[in-house]
Amino acid sequence: MAVKEKITQMLFRVLDELNQFRPREEHLKKDLETPLAGASGRLDSAGLINLIVLTEQKAAQELGRPILLTDDRTLSRINEVFLTLGSLADYIHLLLNEKRDG
Repeated sequence: MAVKEKITQMLFRVLDELNQFRPREEHLKKDLETPLAGASGRLDSAGLINLIVLTEQKAAQELGRPILLTDDRTLSRINEVFLTLGSLADYIHLLLNEKRDG
C-alpha cells in the first residue's frame, strides 16, 4: 500500500475515534474534502486538539514514525494544514518525506 493511502486510512481511523464522542449529526465524514478547521471547519478548539493528539498517536503506531503537529511551523499554518482532511494528509506526507530525506 502506498504511503498516501496508509495516511488516508490512518486518518479515517482517527475520525472513527473522534466520531464516537460526537453527536451523530456532527460526525465527520471519511472524505478527503471534509472541512476540519477554519471558516467552514467542523471542529471547535477542543475537537482540533483531540484530532491532533489522536493523529500523532496513530501515526507513530501505524506509520512507524512519530510526527509532531504542535510545533511552531504547523501551528503558524493551522488554517491551511487543518483546512480539510486532505490538506492534513498532504502535510503528514510532507513531514514523513522530510524525516526520510533528512
